[in-house]
Amino acid sequence: MATPPVVAVLSRNGVRMPPPTSATRPTGAAAWLSCAAPRPAARLRLVCLPYAGAGAGAYLPWPTLLGDDVEVWTAQLPGRERRMADPPLSTMADLAPPLVDAIVERVPAPYAIFGHSMGALIGYELATRLVARGGPAPQRLVVSAARPPQDNAPIGTAYRLDDAMLTRWMGDLGGVPDEVFADPDLLALILPTLRADLTVVASYRPSTVTPLPLPVDAVAAADDPLISPDDMAGWAACTTAGFSLTVVPGGHLYLNDSPPPLARLLAGTPATRGTDVEGGTR
Repeated sequence: MATPPVVAVLSRNGVRMPPPTSATRPTGAAAWLSCAAPRPAARLRLVCLPYAGAGAGAYLPWPTLLGDDVEVWTAQLPGRERRMADPPLSTMADLAPPLVDAIVERVPAPYAIFGHSMGALIGYELATRLVARGGPAPQRLVVSAARPPQDNAPIGTAYRLDDAMLTRWMGDLGGVPDEVFADPDLLALILPTLRADLTVVASYRPSTVTPLPLPVDAVAAADDPLISPDDMAGWAACTTAGFSLTVVPGGHLYLNDSPPPLARLLAGTPATRGTDVEGGTR
């Protein structure tokens, strides 16, 4: 069966949707978390959490990129890809509990968590809850392109925009193919989920930000118009076990073109000497 045009366009936008199949739709923990390339002998599992508007397909190439030592698990949130029929959720209180349960039920230790933008905030919340319940806790948390949870600076009100203005906001951010803006049906699929995800980001302000007893590695994009490397440095307050900050080229959606240096970040103790900038130190 040929891939429908909407699937192809969403794939190029990092909102990848697998072609329709007759397989039984997953339920329970399997609906929230899946592994496309099982590697039982891997030394580490990596739970990947999506950015606003994206789905599990954004991480489709990562098993190949990371090699046999890492088994990639991807979160599938409601309102996208194979869960397109499920209404998107707009609060962290709704998203976090089922993801925590899915990790405990499905992901063998040792594992780490990676999150980009909205996914970074979800990752911190999941790690906090997993530590609080006595584990198994992640070995480390890698966060990308997101302000730390204790940062009370205004994040913007994009989630309140009408469809026309939210579409313009997407265009200004960059990284979205022209086909998306030219297709009203495609926009009608994307915008409600994007708006719900942006609501999660704007409303997430934990009453207490507890430093995690595990390393936190932060990745910032040099030309990100939303989150600066200085913003990302604030994640150092979220750990008592070591922190590193790596600056990579690109904008907020750099992830679509060049993944972060995860092989290095997952390999061992985080750097403490400063900020890595394309192999140098700032």
